[in-house]
Amino acid sequence: MSTFHLKVLTIDRVFFEGDVERVVVRTTEGDIGILPNHIKYLAALGIGGLTIIADGKSRTAAVAGGFVDVSDEQTVILARTCEWADEIDLSRAEKAEERAKARLQQQLSDREQDIASIKLKKAINRISIAKK
Repeated sequence: MSTFHLKVLTIDRVFFEGDVERVVVRTTEGDIGILPNHIKYLAALGIGGLTIIADGKSRTAAVAGGFVDVSDEQTVILARTCEWADEIDLSRAEKAEERAKARLQQQLSDREQDIASIKLKKAINRISIAKK
């Protein structure tokens, strides 16, 4: 099967680099699948999953924010946060969900409400990815 080069970068590390058969990632507009010879493409990432298929094997990560850039040479994902499903501390994610829900029950400014809502979405995403 044909492949293309993928590089996934976060602020503190090269999360993944190698030749892959397919990538599925959540953008702010929804999930997109990237295959070899994909057209040039640039999009903002949302909160969701990142699935990488290489050598016939699939691996999933939780991703939140950043960009995906598809060019002729390679696909680059610059993510604010990205962690493999098996690296997620489920207990910690569940506690973060509880804290965000409790925070949303309080009287908050619009900005604080938005921040708590984003934290809740990230926690729910991490829990969902970890349980797959």
